[in-house]
Amino acid sequence: MDKDIEYRFLTHAGFRKFISCLIDGFVVYGTIKKDGFPAFGPITDSKDLVLARTPTHLSAKEFFFPQREALLEFDMASGSHSPIVESRDQVVIGAHPCDLAGLGLMDRVFSTGSTDVNYLARRERTLIIGADCMPDDYCFCESLGTETIDKGFDLFLTEIKSGLLVSIGSEKGEAILSKYTKPLPPKDVHLRESAKALEKKKRSFKARLSAPKEELPGIYAKSDAHPVWEKIGAICYGCGSCNNVCPTCYCFDVKDEVTPDLSGGERVRVWDGCTLEEFAKVAGDHNFRRSRADRLRHRFNRKFRYLSDKFNSLFCVGCGRCSRTCLVKINITEVTNELIRDARTEDEYLGVPAAARKG
Repeated sequence: MDKDIEYRFLTHAGFRKFISCLIDGFVVYGTIKKDGFPAFGPITDSKDLVLARTPTHLSAKEFFFPQREALLEFDMASGSHSPIVESRDQVVIGAHPCDLAGLGLMDRVFSTGSTDVNYLARRERTLIIGADCMPDDYCFCESLGTETIDKGFDLFLTEIKSGLLVSIGSEKGEAILSKYTKPLPPKDVHLRESAKALEKKKRSFKARLSAPKEELPGIYAKSDAHPVWEKIGAICYGCGSCNNVCPTCYCFDVKDEVTPDLSGGERVRVWDGCTLEEFAKVAGDHNFRRSRADRLRHRFNRKFRYLSDKFNSLFCVGCGRCSRTCLVKINITEVTNELIRDARTEDEYLGVPAAARKG
């Protein structure tokens, strides 16, 4: 257990009462069962909430960076325009550690340079309650150090036999918890149960990267001509599913939508993705990444190489969503391990010492 984090304990009944109180005071979203699978959705009754052990199809990113949102409205006659910043007090319950790490990266993206007022307004007015999880066949967050997290949440839930151990992540979280329920100090048995749950989680990972995360930017830097890109490019549908489910993809397109009578309209932004054919197309029908192989190589490098210098972090959190949702079973762990294997084989042939492989 992290000695720097304060913990509280809630019984199952106390937790349900807490959720009911949140519903009375906020717009609440949380993990539910949808067609038999975990998904984020509106919570209007505490019974709706099902703390998912495996990842949701989409991450919690959509509550801060919607798939479609209006940025401003304009009047054609006067030439005037006014910004639209939509935000409301909301609670998001059930984000797993890897998703919280992803939100931390999104925070850095949208607060760097020209800050994004829409994203930051939603973030400011959101109470985030994370929840622990168990890996499935695609999760590899342990390889990237995101299987646990000690920040980026207001409260964090770990289910144990007798109730829930609650980690306090912010003053706001502690105040809300104390306002709506009566949390108890955790007993040693609660802390031991939580520690055992974490040990079980660490033993349960089936997907792993075969190199430390610190080596990945250097490995990807040497991979531009690797045959794996043509191999997976030949089967890729270019559907963009991997972009849409990724918790750290933040590319968007901006469009002006004019009313039928041409009196005005809205400027909207919608999610976009680098694996889509139109993404890198410019005037004259020129496309900087014409083939699907080129587009896949770009996407993988965005996760493991291109952004590491700017943000001092990889932009993959190991959730496995892109592999899980891919129609042709392109697996990000398998692709990366193939690059790792061949890079190490080449290094051994050239006599490159292990200490120099981060380059």
